[in-house]
Amino acid sequence: MSGTKAHHPDRRALTLAQRTADPFDPDVHLAPSASGDARVRLQLLAADAQHALATRGTDAARARLEQLQTPDLWAGTVQDGVARGFAIALEEAISLCKPADAVAPLAFEPTDAITGRDLRKRREFVVKSGGARVRFSRRGGITLIDRKRDITPVDCVRFEDRRDSGTLDGFEPVAGERPRLFSPAFLQPSVLFESKAGTRLVLSGRLGRRHDGFPCELELEGRVDADAIRMTVRIENRHEDHRLRIRFAHTADTIRHAGTPAWETVHARGVTFVAATLVRACGRLRVDSEIIDVPEAQCLGRVEHEFLLGGDFGVENADAKAWQAAPDPAD
Repeated sequence: MSGTKAHHPDRRALTLAQRTADPFDPDVHLAPSASGDARVRLQLLAADAQHALATRGTDAARARLEQLQTPDLWAGTVQDGVARGFAIALEEAISLCKPADAVAPLAFEPTDAITGRDLRKRREFVVKSGGARVRFSRRGGITLIDRKRDITPVDCVRFEDRRDSGTLDGFEPVAGERPRLFSPAFLQPSVLFESKAGTRLVLSGRLGRRHDGFPCELELEGRVDADAIRMTVRIENRHEDHRLRIRFAHTADTIRHAGTPAWETVHARGVTFVAATLVRACGRLRVDSEIIDVPEAQCLGRVEHEFLLGGDFGVENADAKAWQAAPDPAD
């Protein structure tokens, strides 16, 4: 995939500044690296396209994206109309790739499902893969057990929400406000599937009890032919101008994400964790000195993310093949 790396025309000031001005001129303001977490849905689609091109790309698919190698497009910092056009181009490029060798989902019989009273009797749930496993309880939240790395971080997952006063170029927290933290321990087990092939636990509920909370479904799946636990997070975003992230404590080298590059390592009060952006709802784009409304960038509706927890990502198993890394579009 080749082509120019100039900024998109929607970003006129940046384009002209970069082409004509002294790069050390303090009046030249370039988009910060934080633009990586703008328009999360577009980032997820772009990641799918990158992976498809890297693993099963065709000349026709590459040609479809030949002229779209611009940083703003891949970061999502563009107006709504351009973002929609870019999304369509990505979808078309994926459709032009060779058929995917998808990892078949685990098939369960009706008798494998545990629900209702039988489910409520259990105080603790263990989801096992061929390597790592996850333990969930209402008291301890999510515990990742990875014996290969000799780690067992207890209550290692949190959700963090903050109001956003920035633009699509970068997140800016509202001054004086601290983030709200939610634990998945408050989600309710809704169904557990257990078979010889693997285990799947579905947790449902709401992050936060206030009116600005988030309906959430969290699915944990372990399969005997994979080393890692697959975690799917589904969020229903009904609120504007905020950023929702997921935090992982002490597991930075044991996580893979099938989507956005918006990761950050945080050191706070003696604790180190990594955070990944799930939703960035922001309806403002700066073009020259003007602020333009971009309502579709509020990411209202359902957003889905997938993670792999634990395991050896270099091992040739079902999950490792399905999650083969794709090249960065900026490379």
